[in-house]
Amino acid sequence: MINNKGASEVMKFIKPKTTKKKVTWEISDKTLTILNYYSKYSQYSEEEIVDMFLENLLEDEGFIEWINKQRYKKRIEAILQDCELVSQMAVAEPKSQLEEGENE
Repeated sequence: MINNKGASEVMKFIKPKTTKKKVTWEISDKTLTILNYYSKYSQYSEEEIVDMFLENLLEDEGFIEWINKQRYKKRIEAILQDCELVSQMAVAEPKSQLEEGENE
């Protein structure tokens, strides 16, 4: 695809929506108020905001290292396949292994 400036762009396809599961949990009034206002501001539903925000946890290198050390991690890996940040999980593992190899 070429834009009006002559530069080519890569077209991104729309991914299917992931299955949703109804959950019941309690959060503080403060958090609910923030979520409500942010939903109005961004025009995303509160559920969509929580989904997008929690995907940012995949930037936590400690969390990714912890996942990679888990014995039974196929379920979490399957769930994370649709996350945009999952590529960072794949990059973080070889990087940490490379750093461990250098320190030995």
